[in-house]
Amino acid sequence: MNELTYKPTTKDNLLSQSTDPDPSYDREKVNYTSTASLYNAVFENAFHAVYIETGDGMILKYNEKLCKLFGYSDNEMAEVENTDLFVTDENAFFNFLNQRNDKGIAKGEITGIKKSGKRFPCRISSVIYQSDFGEKRALNTLVDISNDLSARWSLD
Repeated sequence: MNELTYKPTTKDNLLSQSTDPDPSYDREKVNYTSTASLYNAVFENAFHAVYIETGDGMILKYNEKLCKLFGYSDNEMAEVENTDLFVTDENAFFNFLNQRNDKGIAKGEITGIKKSGKRFPCRISSVIYQSDFGEKRALNTLVDISNDLSARWSLD
């Protein structure tokens, strides 16, 4: 999996300042490394499936929950594109993409496709951002809502 990088902000620098700094201590390097490590730890240990994609749908980074949700191994997921994971010819998917492209953020209920071919309903939230290199990226969070829908139907 790709390692993401993070440029520390002034706030991050203030949080790590000590009262007696060592002159040989490279605060920027430590902040950068520790903040990136913290980000990666949060990403990898997220409760839900999370992935980052490019503007053209190529998946750059993902957590283990995404692999489990869709039934792919880590190596297999590295070869998968966004369009392999979802039913892209349904209105819900078009509406989700249009909302994300118009507003830069979107939530929706779309249909996922597992490696086995089984389709399942999922809730997706997504936000578009720019990488440090000015490239368009989207951070996506997914939840399988099959059980939610089953419970909803049994209440009716």
